[in-house]
Amino acid sequence: MTSKYAFFKGCFIPYRAPHLEYVTWKIMPELGVDLEEVSDFTCCPEPVGFSLHEKKTWLTIAARNLSIAEEQDKDIVTVCNGCFYTLEHTMHELENDELRDEVNQVLSEIDHEYKGETHVKHFIQVLKEDVGLDRIKQAVKIPLEGLKVATHTGCHYSNRFGEEAKTLDKMVNLLGCTSVDYEMKNLCCGWMKAGYGEADEGYDWIKQRLESMKKAEADCIAVICPQCYQQYDTGQLLASRKADIAFKIPVLFYLQLLGIAMGYSIEEMHLSSHRIKDEALEAKIQNIISRAS
Repeated sequence: MTSKYAFFKGCFIPYRAPHLEYVTWKIMPELGVDLEEVSDFTCCPEPVGFSLHEKKTWLTIAARNLSIAEEQDKDIVTVCNGCFYTLEHTMHELENDELRDEVNQVLSEIDHEYKGETHVKHFIQVLKEDVGLDRIKQAVKIPLEGLKVATHTGCHYSNRFGEEAKTLDKMVNLLGCTSVDYEMKNLCCGWMKAGYGEADEGYDWIKQRLESMKKAEADCIAVICPQCYQQYDTGQLLASRKADIAFKIPVLFYLQLLGIAMGYSIEEMHLSSHRIKDEALEAKIQNIISRAS
């Protein structure tokens, strides 16, 4: 069974982490998820700062993106928590007829109309609901047994799904890894602090979370949000400098971890593109791969 979606990449991944886009195009189709490039999509736009200052404009831009998917009779899949929040929240807001009419009045000037006929899914939802946990388990060629992983779901996904957000732990364990518990597991990564003028506090947040993960003896971090990825990768580097502590806990996007379990090499999953690299982790993964050969 193949699922078809309009792929909403957002702007953060193509410009800041294009290797994560590459991995998405590599892994999702192999699991039966057909992704379609939509060149007319724009920034979602960003869900916090933009919505607080220009909410009507924020909704209108998001509605334009949704209308483009509607015109192509496609549902949307996104690999970004922020994009997921913006698009889904806009759908909810525009259930209000009066507000939808106001937004559509603006969209009519560029020959678009939002009708509320498309759906938006996070890629984790697609993996769970469309692909299914059984198929993911069957796709695992190299069980990553012995790998201890600290999962971080991220605010926008966790706030939307609550207890269901624990799916990431299950999906990590499916790969043979062990999802470790740690004290600050359900807290914000601090990216908004670091990105909106409170960098020092944002890096303090990262330091606290990394200390918690280190105490849990995590080999690496698994995330499903590009901002969380950025915060635990580049942010970890900056937090280490600020605190004068050599943190070295690599962060992987879930699809990278899945790809390795499916038989792709570390090189093919572009771990070399990360700021935080750990020879011990790579050696551990290579040892697991060698044992499975």
